[in-house]
Amino acid sequence: MINTSTLFYTIYSGSHTHEVKLNIAGRDYGMDTLASLKTSIATFGTGSPTIGLAPAAEITASLYLPSSAVPRMAALRPYVRLVSSDDPSVVSEWLPQGLFYVDTRQQDESGLLTLHGYDGMLRAERPAPYSSLQWPALDADVVGEICSILGFTVDARTAALMTSGFRINLPAQYTMRETLRFIAALYGGSFVLTASNALRLLPLWQRGSAPDHDLTAAIQSISVSLAFPACTGVRFLTENDAEFFAGSETGYVYEIASPFATQTAANALLNRMQGFVYRPYSAEGVILNPAAEPGDTVRIPSGSSTALSSLFTLSRSFDSLFPADVSAPEDEELDHEYPYESAADRAYTRKLQNMQSELNVQAQAISAKVSRTGGDSRSFGWYLDADRFSLYSDTAEVLRADDEGLRVNGTVYATSGQIGGCDIENGTLKIANANIENLNASKITAGTLNVDRIGTGSITGGKIADETIESYNLDDGSVVNRVIGSSAVSYGKTSFQTTLDQVGTNKANIDVLYGYFTGYAHFSQLEIDTAFYYGGKTVGLSSATISGRTLQYLGWQ
Repeated sequence: MINTSTLFYTIYSGSHTHEVKLNIAGRDYGMDTLASLKTSIATFGTGSPTIGLAPAAEITASLYLPSSAVPRMAALRPYVRLVSSDDPSVVSEWLPQGLFYVDTRQQDESGLLTLHGYDGMLRAERPAPYSSLQWPALDADVVGEICSILGFTVDARTAALMTSGFRINLPAQYTMRETLRFIAALYGGSFVLTASNALRLLPLWQRGSAPDHDLTAAIQSISVSLAFPACTGVRFLTENDAEFFAGSETGYVYEIASPFATQTAANALLNRMQGFVYRPYSAEGVILNPAAEPGDTVRIPSGSSTALSSLFTLSRSFDSLFPADVSAPEDEELDHEYPYESAADRAYTRKLQNMQSELNVQAQAISAKVSRTGGDSRSFGWYLDADRFSLYSDTAEVLRADDEGLRVNGTVYATSGQIGGCDIENGTLKIANANIENLNASKITAGTLNVDRIGTGSITGGKIADETIESYNLDDGSVVNRVIGSSAVSYGKTSFQTTLDQVGTNKANIDVLYGYFTGYAHFSQLEIDTAFYYGGKTVGLSSATISGRTLQYLGWQ
């Protein structure tokens, strides 16, 4: 039963009606928009009770709404509350009736839109993309991790049941839904999602000592079949015809498929199911408490008396009466005393065993190559389906291969091979042709830049850092027979080594030359107006008259 308030039961115990609404992608639609709304689930199948399922609940909603108002795969959340007939202003809280997602839609000519969808169990129909567990892992930890991946919570009743601590091998060949099914089988139950989107382990054999609902009255019709013999044995079937049996063949023997089964699991389940009597029935038009949920205990007619059974299939119509069809499905085959399996069952078993054997070999090969050596293994995971293969690190996709190619989000290290038409040899990428739009000169750290790569007249004084060429940067003869611009030489700082042939023009026309010569200077023409300094002394032109003749000479002054 869903937990409800005291006010809810106060209203329920008196005369009342039901008010329903459907929340679509965050927006509520009431009974004025809804034409019909139904939900259904079969926790152990619709025929012979089958242990070890993970069924998806279904929803069908018809409402007068344009299809464009409903996003693709929109979330559908139906609700119901009680309204007092004596005082319509007295209402209960809204009770959630599940979380579903649109799968198909159809709109007819009158504008009636019909939506069909399933709950989140179908999202488990894929392999787990990652795992942080150390394998073999505890069954409860495996269930908890799957819930974490899918966004489910774990129902408290599940934790209370899963106390055996079975070890589960790496389920590399199974989807998360299959893994849940096989774990549920170990406990003699099925996994279902509750109205509040929590994962619940629902055992076939668990029944309350008192009924939650009475199906002996306020129903349209009910059919009760003969009860099964009391359980005396449990047989687990695994791959390759392996089986684990506990108990005896004197009563009813439940045969359950699970590749995770062991003899310990068979013994433990027999302890729980020993003496259990399954009572099939089917009831229609039941005025059922809106707080009812699969697994509730019901009272059914049994001859001139009554007996207890369980609510395992539940189909509801959301209207003012809120009627329901409920049942514990009946075995559609005879209770064969001689072991019997139909041709279809045998074919299915062979196909399953062959497929699982092949996948087991592949899984063993994978597990032989992959191991956890430390840290959190959740940091690495993989996902494979018909459309793509992905590798994950810390839940982020780092590699993806699909029909568009291969994408890598991160650094690629390679010492050989090819990439994009370029060769990789000994860790070096050899590029035949490249178009580099922006290359920083600091990246050129070795080698010689060919002079042919420098355009004629392309280096100007402004391109030299301080527009000064130090003397040691000029090779011998580098300025011989060359013209130095009239502003290129700072006279007061000029040091001439070896021969100075030309300064400015072919005629050394310098008013005052300050400097020194460490070699020798050759001037084709030299005009000195007054004097010049040499060795720290002044050398100038002097004149003297000798024998009536005026002579001019250079001398110290």
